[in-house]
Amino acid sequence: MQRLAAPAVGVVLIAANLRPSLMGVGPLLKDIQADTGLAPSLLGLLITMPVIAFGLISPLAAPLARRFGLERVLLASLVLLALGIVLRSLPGTPALFGGAALLGAAIAVGNVLVPALIRRDFAQHIGVMTSAFVTTLAGVAAVGAGLAVPLAAELGWRLSLSLWAVPAVVAAAWWALARTPRPQPLPAPAAAPGAARPGALWRSALAWQVSLFMGLQSLAFYVLVAWLPTLLRDAGVSAAAAGTYAFVYQVACLCGSLVAPLLAARAKDQRPHAFAASALSLLGFVGLAGQAPSMAWVVIGGLGSGACLALSLAFLSLRVHNASQTASLSGMAQSVGYSLAALGPVGFGLLHDASAGWQLPLVVMWVLIGLQCWLGLLAGRARRI
Repeated sequence: MQRLAAPAVGVVLIAANLRPSLMGVGPLLKDIQADTGLAPSLLGLLITMPVIAFGLISPLAAPLARRFGLERVLLASLVLLALGIVLRSLPGTPALFGGAALLGAAIAVGNVLVPALIRRDFAQHIGVMTSAFVTTLAGVAAVGAGLAVPLAAELGWRLSLSLWAVPAVVAAAWWALARTPRPQPLPAPAAAPGAARPGALWRSALAWQVSLFMGLQSLAFYVLVAWLPTLLRDAGVSAAAAGTYAFVYQVACLCGSLVAPLLAARAKDQRPHAFAASALSLLGFVGLAGQAPSMAWVVIGGLGSGACLALSLAFLSLRVHNASQTASLSGMAQSVGYSLAALGPVGFGLLHDASAGWQLPLVVMWVLIGLQCWLGLLAGRARRI
């Protein structure tokens, strides 16, 4: 177990940097709008810009890791993440959106390659390490959402967002000094027994089911990250309370992500887990359509969302044979999934503008998460690509 300590620390450090720079934006949208004058649809694009980068960059992560090695590429992504966070905080709309795109590209690499790292170094502990990865990811995301409003009140929204460059620099320093990058690259899928060539994944029904499940759960998650505080404030909730709701949502996501992969990895068939998690997410969205949304609906939706995220990441290892195939499936699933997810915040905002309310966009989300329930039953079957 001692030889796994360094890889485990590396996974946790990367996980701690993959969400907080994104989660702090939603609670500050009204402050950003007041300062920049951006329209609601463009504010939605600010949330969506990193997700668009996820979709575009994800297919490149596995080939880069095969050429340069997992560790080297992950180290480079941490450096780019810090640069993107700083750029986003500089004055000017181009810097705002350019930084969001750069940090999104950096996060995309971590999203894709950490499951491959877990599959390679923790083949006998996939459930435990996936739980540790997603729990850290969700836990620090909750901190990012919870600190956004108080930090912005003291420092201004630009400086409060730029602070998340510090943990990225710390993680990069650890990877550069404490964990020497391995010289050997990730083997090509064709060289690994039982692995399919990357192009074959795009013809696999199971790969598409995993990808679309990931996409719909991501779409639902980023819709709430972007619009939950605004939705609540329009319902009469104060800015401080709306920030608290956003924090509680992230904590609930953490709880769901902690338990789901531990249960799923022990089962041969994950269909009940995927359906139950999706149903909780759907129930949360249904509750938000009420006149005075209560904290209970936020908690229920967060539990379901966190569990869905953890399951979608676990599928990347459970539905394949080896680390190289995990990287390829991860690249496909996150490219397809986040391209779909990128439509969420912008589309949700446009539906709100068109209907002058939140009812229509919420009903559309009910339909999409219903589809996610069905895809979970398909992706959760005990099969491998």
